[in-house]
Amino acid sequence: MKEEEKKNMKTKPHFWRWAVASVIFRLVLIYFPKNLNLATRPEVSTPVTSLRRLAEGYWLTQSSMSPYADFISAMLIQATGLKLRMAYYERLKSLGLGKLFEISEILPSEDIAALVYLWNPLTIVTCVGFNTTPVENLFIILSLYGACIRVAPLAAFGWVVASHLSLYPTILIIPVLLVPGNLAVRTYGFILTVKDLSPNIGVLWYFFAEVFEFFRDFFLIVFHVNILFMILPLAIRLKHRPCFLAFVYMAICSMLKPYPSVGDSALYLALLALFFNELAEMQFSFFLFCGFVGVSLLSPVMHNLWIWRGTGNANFYFATGMAYACFQVCFCTLLEYFLVCMACERCHALRVFRVKSIDI
Repeated sequence: MKEEEKKNMKTKPHFWRWAVASVIFRLVLIYFPKNLNLATRPEVSTPVTSLRRLAEGYWLTQSSMSPYADFISAMLIQATGLKLRMAYYERLKSLGLGKLFEISEILPSEDIAALVYLWNPLTIVTCVGFNTTPVENLFIILSLYGACIRVAPLAAFGWVVASHLSLYPTILIIPVLLVPGNLAVRTYGFILTVKDLSPNIGVLWYFFAEVFEFFRDFFLIVFHVNILFMILPLAIRLKHRPCFLAFVYMAICSMLKPYPSVGDSALYLALLALFFNELAEMQFSFFLFCGFVGVSLLSPVMHNLWIWRGTGNANFYFATGMAYACFQVCFCTLLEYFLVCMACERCHALRVFRVKSIDI
């Protein structure tokens, strides 16, 4: 059985001859014929993919990256096809139909797919025309390859770069997520379903430990959708302050995420210094500061009394989490209210100044 698998995975020697020949053919077309001018053809180059539109286009042209991008893409197509073919073989073998899977005597399917890509006239013309399409194709195949081998970071990297080069590969997120679906369920599903109810500085662990199982899905939707409902109104109100908008978003996520930590608060509290001059006169700042300090000191004490000494209960530690969440809510609300009031006062002062200037 192992010998059959090795036979199925074997690549024919003449595949590499054809693959190397395709790269040499591209280099010949690039360096020898000077009258093709494919880089200026509208069928080959577009405003999105033309190297002439890029600031570094001259360097890319001189370094001849395109033929090698096609070669790497073909290798990734081959590796992706091999992975799919072996998965198909394993499925047939599990059904007792392994003998039905016979490799072609000429070339396996993944080698054929790679050579079709390398020797396709459209691929060659695109390569010789010096545009970024081969690079875009490279990262699309890289994303699919990462999804097939269940390496989520590699799939995400390829998808992000391909989407950056051309907007439309963003729709590939659906098949990419469907391929490494189990990994997505184990990572994002763990966060969204809040299965682990270990104590933390948040409030959801206690809430879902006490809620009836019948209502669990309903409250999961409520808590997660609550964050989404805040995105658009805040963006409309704070569109003139994008940095402060990012600060508010981070603070909201720190408050409402199922598994928060003090590191989440550390990030947005550090960004608070960016608005120090504007917030110097904010009200209740001393009260909020004392509240944060008090909760930070009481939280480990209550946890110790509950878990280690046994002289307290979960309500002790949960109370510090509730206080921490309340102080965060008050802090963000007062902060936003103060900045909005300051913006209104500035607008009013500007109108008064303009009116006085007109009178003078």
